[in-house]
Amino acid sequence: MARLIPAFQSPDEVVHLFRADMIGNGHLLLQKPAPDAKGYSGGYADQHLVQFAQWMLKIAGPDRQDVSAAWLMDQASQHRWANSRQFVDVAGSAYYIPLIYLPHAVGLAISRHLDWSMRASYDFTRALVTFTVLALLAWAWQLLPPNLLVRALVLMPMSAFQILSPTIDGLCIAMMLVLAGLTIVEYQAPSKGGTAPPCRWRFAAIAGFTFVLVTSRTNLLPLLAIPLLLLCQRFSRARLGAFVLLCAASLGWTLFVLLTTTDARVVRSHTTLQIVQIYLGDPLYFLGLVGSTLADPDKGTFLADSFVGILGWLDAFIPKPAIRGIWAVLAALALLATAYAQREERQYTLLRAVLTACAVASTLLVFFALSVTWNDYPATAISGLQGRYFIIPALLFALAIGPLEHERTPIQQATEFGVGGAMAAYFLLVLGVTLYGRYQLAAF
Repeated sequence: MARLIPAFQSPDEVVHLFRADMIGNGHLLLQKPAPDAKGYSGGYADQHLVQFAQWMLKIAGPDRQDVSAAWLMDQASQHRWANSRQFVDVAGSAYYIPLIYLPHAVGLAISRHLDWSMRASYDFTRALVTFTVLALLAWAWQLLPPNLLVRALVLMPMSAFQILSPTIDGLCIAMMLVLAGLTIVEYQAPSKGGTAPPCRWRFAAIAGFTFVLVTSRTNLLPLLAIPLLLLCQRFSRARLGAFVLLCAASLGWTLFVLLTTTDARVVRSHTTLQIVQIYLGDPLYFLGLVGSTLADPDKGTFLADSFVGILGWLDAFIPKPAIRGIWAVLAALALLATAYAQREERQYTLLRAVLTACAVASTLLVFFALSVTWNDYPATAISGLQGRYFIIPALLFALAIGPLEHERTPIQQATEFGVGGAMAAYFLLVLGVTLYGRYQLAAF
């Protein structure tokens, strides 16, 4: 399926790979474009990698040129690493902790060391990132077999497209599911003895995944409530110290990039910090802004459609009947997951409440983050929103309403196998047909 997607066709992919190339060369933080610049906005990437991205952007977006994607990819096979670098603006990636780029940076560094072509380097890096995501998903699903709604959200065209692209969306989805699995196992662990006693490594892993997630996606800051819940459930000085360190590091990183990054992509009369102060001082105004954005016919429809899948640079459209069909599947599976969950004991009530609160708060923070970074003040509606930004909050909600027990009855297993297989076949068929129709690339 990945072979149907040309290089650099996910909207954030360009800045992600540029940033990964910088990290692979030892530049963990952004640099100033000039010594007298007021803030940090970019860094130095390989010239041929930059040219490769520029070539592939010719077929991206509504103003794309009439050039064959296959021909562009073939041209990339004839160019190797330039080993000379040029400054590029990647301010949009400033908020992401360098750790999230480890698979990308390793892939590009190995490719550069072996002097592979641009296409081979890209294919290898994409494969490394994708297999990292699949390994994390395998770990997550071993910890907690996913309910059908979770599977649907992971397999729907937009999620699958991002997993198959070397961005950080797939990694964040997989890490969130690992975090949820570890949390549920730890929450279920008896206080003394038993088959799965609480252990320090598990809480440390929960804190580590939480740190990477909240520093890679600012709207996921509410996930800090998960280790807090486990701390309250089973208090210890070690857990308290780890939680305090986690909060300090997460908030410290967020504040650091907020104060030091200069993003010139949008010309505004207010700085990000000024708009943050305005909305925090008048939260009802901000909630009204969220409401007006959702009520806007164009923006509301776009969010619903792009959640399921307006792929590429918002230029690869899934047919409307397929979008309606996928939404119907998601709604039906939400009801099914809730029905199964009602059979479980009330011991999970608090955990479900925390997961639901994280989902709601993360959703609101998506609106908040875009309103303070991509919009000026005042605004009548929030611009820059895309449906894919809400996939992780939706997964949190799917976990909250679904069954949390590891065991499945034979009837449940048979139902999940049959429904899950049919759903996966339908979703991936829609994805494959859409990609081939848009890019005309053969899989092999």
